[in-house]
Amino acid sequence: MTRSRTPSQTAPGPVLWPVAGAAAGLFSVLLGIAGGLLETALSGPWPATGDPAYGPFLARNRGPVLAQSMFFVLGQAALVCFLGWVWARLLRAEGAPGTVSAVAFGAGFMAAALNIAGQGVQLVLTMPAAASMDAATASAVTDLCVVLLALANLPLAVSFAAVAALSLARGAYPRWLGGIAAGAAVAALLSVLSLVPTAGPLSPMGGLTTALRLVPLLWYLPAAVVMLRSRS
Repeated sequence: MTRSRTPSQTAPGPVLWPVAGAAAGLFSVLLGIAGGLLETALSGPWPATGDPAYGPFLARNRGPVLAQSMFFVLGQAALVCFLGWVWARLLRAEGAPGTVSAVAFGAGFMAAALNIAGQGVQLVLTMPAAASMDAATASAVTDLCVVLLALANLPLAVSFAAVAALSLARGAYPRWLGGIAAGAAVAALLSVLSLVPTAGPLSPMGGLTTALRLVPLLWYLPAAVVMLRSRS
């Protein structure tokens, strides 16, 4: 004779899964902030392209650069988990066949993959072989990292646009979150344009470009909280 399971014994599974998804989103935000704060641990600003000081700069700052990249990589991994729950929520609001929901997840996944690839390039600068790089080679590797991170914003813009559409039209998320998602899509598109100017606030290392990188956090954090409170 087998014992029947009471509802309280079977309920934790369905409840805990959405909590885990929201926690992944919050963890991703925390790791991203931690990675960004490690810029303050560097001995100074990154040298200009071709500067002979590039090699000594990398040697002095191997620890912070390595830690920063690892925080960002782990943050993107957590973000992919979070996006799975976002996809499920969008799909419930959209219904079959779920095309827009699939676009939101697929584009978000591609953005995360490009971000991880960009951090992989930065990790090359922390490897032992980087000590023998000349300034021009080190600068080229850095430029490749910058390009990959900037291009990651293009699929990110598509993902946020899809989230905004389903939030504003189908109520997948509250309308105010849909508005933030639309703003994040515009910010991501502007971030792609940072590859064009070589100087100024919208250049790859400019102040505006840095600020635009923070805009997605304005959606991830409240979206995770909303999901945590609604358990879905």
